[in-house]
Amino acid sequence: MNGKLVVAVTVAVVLGGCAGPDVPQSAASAAGPTSATSAAPPPSLPVAPLTSAPPNGPTDQIKKTDWVVGTVTGDSSGPCYGLETDDGTQYALHSTAGTKLVKGRRMRIKTAPMLVRMYCGPGTHREMVAAERL
Repeated sequence: MNGKLVVAVTVAVVLGGCAGPDVPQSAASAAGPTSATSAAPPPSLPVAPLTSAPPNGPTDQIKKTDWVVGTVTGDSSGPCYGLETDDGTQYALHSTAGTKLVKGRRMRIKTAPMLVRMYCGPGTHREMVAAERL
């Protein structure tokens, strides 16, 4: 008899778990969602304000200056000079100031667009505005 009672209780528990809610369907829908079934929306993430336009080109570039540093490629008192930077860029410089530059010397040169049309050798043609020995 104990075996029949255990089987009856087990069947009742299993079937009881499968039964629907005791509240009629119309009453359950009128009650609204419970806190267990409705979750609050996740908090929104902060958003950066939109800008009017994207930047023009990469923003991490080193700003271009008119000063170049390099090694003089030939002795000259003007009007044409040669300079090569550490990255291999060659400059063909022009100046009527008569500055004497010695081959192999490290110099810091301030440049500007060329004022006259003159070929001063291979490289980027620029006017030499100032020269400083390093």
